[in-house]
Amino acid sequence: MHPIDRYETIRRGHEELLRRAEYERMARKAKIAQGMNRNIHKAANWLGIHLVGWGEKLEKFGAIAKRQPAPTTTTRVRVSRLFKMSPHH
Repeated sequence: MHPIDRYETIRRGHEELLRRAEYERMARKAKIAQGMNRNIHKAANWLGIHLVGWGEKLEKFGAIAKRQPAPTTTTRVRVSRLFKMSPHH
């Protein structure tokens, strides 16, 4: 083998190694991006599930609050006294 042929073989081998390294970098980058997307989707899914749950609890609380008066810190007035004070009676 002549020195010129050996140089050409080494150069082609080096180019092939560079192509493989670039391919590996791209594959690693894609895998990392895919993992990040998966984590974002998991977080969004978790948040959505919890927001729906919290919304349902708030709706139940609102329905209960409509049926029962909210507790107050003021003194209660007797019902018979309210009728006397009401302008409708």
